[in-house]
Amino acid sequence: MIPAKTIRFIQLGLIAGLVAISLFNEPVSALAGTATPVTESILLSPTFKRYELDTSAVQRDSFDILNNGQSAFNFVVYARPYSVKNELYEPDFVNGGQNSDAYKWVQFEQPSYTVEPGKTVKVNYTMRVPSDAAPGGHYGVLFAETQPSDATEGTAIIRKKRVGAIVYATVNGDVRTSGKFEGSDAPFFQFNAPLKVRSTVSNSGNTDFMVKSSVRVSDVFGALKYRADKEVSILPQKPREVNNDWQNPAWIGLYKVEQTNQFLDTTKATSAYVLLVPIWVYLVLVSLIVGRILYAVFLRRRTK
Repeated sequence: MIPAKTIRFIQLGLIAGLVAISLFNEPVSALAGTATPVTESILLSPTFKRYELDTSAVQRDSFDILNNGQSAFNFVVYARPYSVKNELYEPDFVNGGQNSDAYKWVQFEQPSYTVEPGKTVKVNYTMRVPSDAAPGGHYGVLFAETQPSDATEGTAIIRKKRVGAIVYATVNGDVRTSGKFEGSDAPFFQFNAPLKVRSTVSNSGNTDFMVKSSVRVSDVFGALKYRADKEVSILPQKPREVNNDWQNPAWIGLYKVEQTNQFLDTTKATSAYVLLVPIWVYLVLVSLIVGRILYAVFLRRRTK
């Protein structure tokens, strides 16, 4: 018969394991299912603009603002610098760098508009390139921002919604395009969703270029489980981590991950295996192993 102290020790170990498992479970918000009717919704199209311009050039263009909500609203338009903070390309619309000056070239036909429900408004603007603009890439962002109506000005909370289109402008001249594949990352041991699939590309030129990135994930039998294709911009002197994460994989599995990145005259293909197993499975296995060891120790002492 197993001594009471040994049984108590095993029970405490199992309780500790369950507590540890609970710490890794994300809490579910009681408000997750609540929803409020959409009364005001603003969409901008297209979400980016690309130009190749000479110095002193004048470029006229426009974008569309769609109201797919249930009420009319006013909105203002303005331009701001565009840069990124890190390899994840978190946007920065305040602290622009040397080549984030394209917003200064933009002049809108009018500063504000009104759009009715279900209607689209065309916003016209003109870009004037300075005569001394440096060759290469210049960047900015065009914003449209809703404004509170007269009926909401006296309320305690006023929400504004903002949408934007990034401007990628290349000034002709001594334009250099050069990039490098810095590597891919798909760790073998992963514990929960998403299944992480990343690659990094750097830009050593003076203008941006596009990267076509694709990922294919298959199981051990070769059946395709997930695929993703995207095209992203790489800014000068700003390495970018391209995210191709699989958001909703099966909770456990062994997968083969194949990545392909194409840019300029370069194509890089990589492959790796990923073992996706929740950490609580490892904790259960450890608990079983420890219990088995303790039981073996008990049996050895009993036979002496």
